[in-house]
Amino acid sequence: MAHRLPKSGPQVRRSPTMVVAGIVLVIAGSLVSVGIYSQLSQTQEVIAVVSPVARGEQIQRTDLITVRVGFDALLKPIPASQLNEIVGQYAAWDIVPGTFLTADAVGARISPSQGQAHIGIALMAGEYPDDGLLPGDQVLLVAIPEPSESITNPISYPGTLVSIVGTQSTTMITTTVQVSAADAPILAVLAASDRLALVLASRER
Repeated sequence: MAHRLPKSGPQVRRSPTMVVAGIVLVIAGSLVSVGIYSQLSQTQEVIAVVSPVARGEQIQRTDLITVRVGFDALLKPIPASQLNEIVGQYAAWDIVPGTFLTADAVGARISPSQGQAHIGIALMAGEYPDDGLLPGDQVLLVAIPEPSESITNPISYPGTLVSIVGTQSTTMITTTVQVSAADAPILAVLAASDRLALVLASRER
């Protein structure tokens, strides 16, 4: 008696195109996973700015926060671990909120270099512009002539505003101005005699 061979199930033929598409999807998924992992592995906690800090102003703790973000290798934000070292330093230029803090944006307080000097000048209302002076402003110190002197060609001396004490809404402010060391003696005499006015010459940031 002849034995019948069992019928095999339906044969499924896989299309070569479907096979290739499946391999491509697997590879693509692997690449996406590697990319996400790479991005996550390149995050770090850095210092960001939340309050505006003008050039020459001291940086306060409340001006800063720490955030964890991915970063580009070309950027060099200051790590959050250096937060305590940054607080108390001074802005090298105007720092705006929403930016990462970099090492070249902070430094020690502006100090006179060789050939320069700092002088203190008390100014009454009318002897300085009331539209808002800022550290780093380029200024002219104008000598106020004596009543008997001609004012046809007033003498002025260039300088850089270092700091301001007092609000400009009051009648007097005290400023520190960096000037040429050669001009410092005469300017100190004029300042002591209340014979200086301050003019804002340039504010380039």
